[in-house]
Amino acid sequence: MRRLSAATALEWRVERRYGVVPVAVGLGVVWTLVLFAVPEGAARVVAPYLLFVDTAGFGALFVVALLLFERTEGARRALAATPLRAAEAVAAKLTVLTALSLLIAVPMVAVSVRGRPADTAWALGVSLSGVALTSLVLLTVCLAAGARARDLSGFLVALPPAVAPLILVPLLHVSGAVAHPLAYLVPTTVGADLIRWGIDPRSPGQEPLVVAAGVLYALVWAVAAAEVARRGVERGEEGSCVPWRRTTGTRGPSGRGPAVGRARAVGRARAAGRGALPAVAGFVRVDLLGTGRGPLMLVMLVAPVLLALLIRLAFPPVADFLADSHGFDLVAHTPAVLAALVLLHVPMMFGVVGGLRAVEDRDEGVLLVLRVSPLSLRAYLAYRLAAVTAASLVGLAVALPLSGLMAAGWSAGTVVALVLAAAQSALLLAGMTALAANKVEALVVVKGLGAVMVLVPVALWALPQPWASALLVLPPAWPVLALPGYASGPLGPWWCLAGGAVVTAAASAVLLRRTWRSLHAL
Repeated sequence: MRRLSAATALEWRVERRYGVVPVAVGLGVVWTLVLFAVPEGAARVVAPYLLFVDTAGFGALFVVALLLFERTEGARRALAATPLRAAEAVAAKLTVLTALSLLIAVPMVAVSVRGRPADTAWALGVSLSGVALTSLVLLTVCLAAGARARDLSGFLVALPPAVAPLILVPLLHVSGAVAHPLAYLVPTTVGADLIRWGIDPRSPGQEPLVVAAGVLYALVWAVAAAEVARRGVERGEEGSCVPWRRTTGTRGPSGRGPAVGRARAVGRARAAGRGALPAVAGFVRVDLLGTGRGPLMLVMLVAPVLLALLIRLAFPPVADFLADSHGFDLVAHTPAVLAALVLLHVPMMFGVVGGLRAVEDRDEGVLLVLRVSPLSLRAYLAYRLAAVTAASLVGLAVALPLSGLMAAGWSAGTVVALVLAAAQSALLLAGMTALAANKVEALVVVKGLGAVMVLVPVALWALPQPWASALLVLPPAWPVLALPGYASGPLGPWWCLAGGAVVTAAASAVLLRRTWRSLHAL
């Protein structure tokens, strides 16, 4: 027990140092203010979904990033020589990250029932139980998948099939689309129900015996996934080694680290010729196809299409459900939905993946190799920025019309919005490389910037002038403002293009200057 408490205290300090705790506090403040800004009835409807999707799953990516970063740095090898057991290390991570989810949830639940003070104790007790239960299931499942992954890119490939049912089925159940008790076979369904019942006790639900059985079933799932994660962590400790960047030629747990493959690509480029172009071509070829990251590239290529098809199929029934159940006309807010779920979401996906690759290259020592190769750091950075921008352009050109939400068709405003939105992917990548020293801090940056990119379209749609104009200092505001349906005032699409280009270029210059200094400090 003393080892567990010491490990938990150490885990708390580590996560606070890497910014996980501050971003949790920041997200709690932001979402609480959002729920406070909307009417009480709307907050009661929105809060369960927000608590389930965002708050309960807050630590899902962090728990894997922390594990993989410890493995890369050799921390897991060092801990293997201490009395601390793998089960205790896993329990410490689960405890801290679940506590952070509860920290975010407390003010959100309280503000959601602000008009019913007598129900506050009930809401906090029941809803927080649902958040904790959902968080434990998601954390253990992600940790079990992440413990088997070689790097964060491999985990991102395995994540959707593992987590999608745990998110989609409970959402359908809570919305009323799937009301059958068999939905409880998905272990996160009972957590979603508890969150909803805490905030709205009058909502329909299952019999208490069914709920109790669902809670027990979810706990069994969490224990089983934690056991799988423990075994994966132990195998990682046994096979871990000193990172490649510190001992040239050392192989990683899989016998062939990604840094080794890309270093060989640089060597082949040098043999092919001494210019920047052969070096870039060699690195691009191996980066895309030769380091075990091919599946991730395939997923990213089809992700915008899958997202657009999902929106196209789901938007009409969701709009009908909101109109019938809550009297809310979602169709009238179609431009805001298009901006939040497609226009800014597609560039965010490519920017996050590109940024994580760049941060992983720095963690694994690839950039140290590049400093003595024909491929300069400047060419490497230019390739990363150009790749995510081009991918975003293509992805948006496909996803925007395919989503079925672009009722006005192609126009000057839509083209301007597409171009400016694609530039946000490079800006996000620059932000991750400038502000994050490792993959854990990179996810902290993603959490913060991701919240901005989700809230900006909603705020621009909802806020009156001149309050909305204050958001124009943020680069993501300009592509949203150019989108047909938004009130751009005296600014037409071309002024939006000019203004967006200036603001995005200024922000990019600041971030890239900081990135350049950090790369030269290696």
